[in-house]
Amino acid sequence: MEDLVSVVIPSYNHEKYIKECVLSVLNQTYKNLEVFVMDDNSTDDSAKILKRIKDSRLKVFCSKKNQGTVRTVNKLMNMCKGEYIAVIGSDDVWMEDKIEKQVNYLKSNKNIGAVFSDAEIIDENNNLYKDDDSFDHDVFNCDNVSSGERMRIFFEKGNHLCHSSSLIRSDVVKEIGLYNVVYRQLHDFDYWVRLINNFNIYILGEKLVKYRRFKNSKKNLSNNSCESMIRVVNENNEIIRWMFDNINDDVFIDGFKDLFVNNNSHSFEELFCEKYFILLNYTFMGVVNKQLAFSFLFRCTNQDRIFELLEKKFNYSLVDFYNDTGETYDVFNYNIVNDYKSSNGEAIHSRDDIIEKQTNIINMYNDKIDNLEYNISVLKNSISWKITKPVRWIRGLIKNEKS
Repeated sequence: MEDLVSVVIPSYNHEKYIKECVLSVLNQTYKNLEVFVMDDNSTDDSAKILKRIKDSRLKVFCSKKNQGTVRTVNKLMNMCKGEYIAVIGSDDVWMEDKIEKQVNYLKSNKNIGAVFSDAEIIDENNNLYKDDDSFDHDVFNCDNVSSGERMRIFFEKGNHLCHSSSLIRSDVVKEIGLYNVVYRQLHDFDYWVRLINNFNIYILGEKLVKYRRFKNSKKNLSNNSCESMIRVVNENNEIIRWMFDNINDDVFIDGFKDLFVNNNSHSFEELFCEKYFILLNYTFMGVVNKQLAFSFLFRCTNQDRIFELLEKKFNYSLVDFYNDTGETYDVFNYNIVNDYKSSNGEAIHSRDDIIEKQTNIINMYNDKIDNLEYNISVLKNSISWKITKPVRWIRGLIKNEKS
């Protein structure tokens, strides 16, 4: 008999897509499935649509209050009894042979803890993303590399594994635990870092998932609102910090050795120093966030020994550290760089040039503010302003009454 596969579907306000999603799971060529769906107190008809789908393998739950994707997924994963566990977003779609191909691979490769696939990127109207769109439609198209090289890609480019494409051994899930509820945007990225630090993965080079990313609405977490982008930065920095705090030595050496200051670094303390120097240059969304490196040393339990080693083998003293902690973050905004052109039309790439241009812009707006404040003061001191003061007071009373 086929091994049981558990499928988890967190559902929220996707009435337009939820039926197609669930049916793409139930209609898999691999039949031995248990499918758990929890509607997270949707405000649309998602729950009603789910309850109309009849299949003995399907279990539908409805939350009485909204609790978020991560908690929903964790509750459903605790119900799973299968040899393998898969998660799919309620607006995504599986190709009919996804599970069959992935189970076959895992059964033939006992050293692999989880298997992923490439994915087609579609919008809310089922249109494929193309080269002229702002989103990288090939973001999930990646090669199979070692765990260390995968961590390096995470470090330099961020997550590139499609959540809805994953199939994980249940024994692996038991070992690394559930998703961390503190991550709203990047809970899957955090999970992959923890996964790959301890287990090998494999990516099937086929598009076995249709991953939906909305262009013109806020219906999924990948929407680029200001709030979500700020949260992405905060969550990403914490995930990278965790990675460098916990990464296995052999994985770290495999993925980052070419960045080492001292090629002969092997001991725990030496590798700690190498991590510090790598973090000093960590760039995310155009910002070199040295604070990650500083906090890495601040939390060190044997600081005197580390600084002795830094000075002896890396020519980096405590004074150098003090100087670094007194510098501002290096901001390198590519859009700004491309907007600034020198007299011969070439882009300006000097940090000082960028700061000078930005300072000139700030000074220009400060001058405008000074002029506006002067005009306002002149108006307030004018005779007409003083004469009309009672009228403005009465108008204010009327507005208050209406509100």
